[in-house]
Amino acid sequence: MSDLVRLLQEACARAGRVPDPADRLEVLAATATDRARGAWPELDVDLRTFYQHLVTVMAEPSAAELEKVAIEDLYLAFACGHGIAGAVQAFDREYARELEIALTKMRLPPDRASDARQDIRERLFVGFAKSPPQILRYSGTGRLRPWFRVTVAHALMDDLRRQKNVPRSDQEEAILGVPAPEPEPELEYLKTLYGSEFRTAFEETVHALDPEDRNLLRMHYARGLTTAQIACAFGVHRATAARQVARARDRLAQGTRDRMKQRLRLTTREQESVLRLIESQIHVSIQRLL
Repeated sequence: MSDLVRLLQEACARAGRVPDPADRLEVLAATATDRARGAWPELDVDLRTFYQHLVTVMAEPSAAELEKVAIEDLYLAFACGHGIAGAVQAFDREYARELEIALTKMRLPPDRASDARQDIRERLFVGFAKSPPQILRYSGTGRLRPWFRVTVAHALMDDLRRQKNVPRSDQEEAILGVPAPEPEPELEYLKTLYGSEFRTAFEETVHALDPEDRNLLRMHYARGLTTAQIACAFGVHRATAARQVARARDRLAQGTRDRMKQRLRLTTREQESVLRLIESQIHVSIQRLL
């Protein structure tokens, strides 16, 4: 029995649940190990220690959850967090450009950009006395690239908030390059950083809606019909039409939020920011897609 299978079974016992069949776990464990080591053959990672980390960050010790883990990304993140030789260099080859893109969008002076870059890297790969390297918070739920984008976004926004001598309007211009029409710099920044994930999650949710909900949203948002006009078209009371439109909108917002949460592994605070992002973009996105 492999170390990973034994650790999964022990975790199941502690949780009081019946473990998956050992033969299935053995196959999945071997596949996961081959994928991880095959992706980063140059990294000398102690597999038993990695397996312990893997079981700790999994939502539950099951075969289904093991199949969901982005094991190659988690392997690299683990190696970076434990100072494995060559790991940070490998990370930089794949993901450093994400940080540089964010810093460019912020339009920071060279000295501040250098400080922000160093601070993020220290938090990510070194940590502090009471805080381990932040890269070890990555759980393999969703890919590492969007997780890193989110981490960079919040680190840079926190840095801006700490700049007490920077007027809010200046913060907006620093983030967007142009003055925002409303005092919502974080929201605008989230649109930029989460844009790709939002579009994908939104489109998937729209296609998953039932035809009636899609039709209601199309009529109200894309064609501009009022709830009274929709009620007349369907032969229902105006209040009924309003409830149906609101229900379809709520389903669209919740579905999009759930998909983004799954992809990005968001904290409660990040979920609130993403929900605001979704609410701000629903009208425009429906017009584009429907």
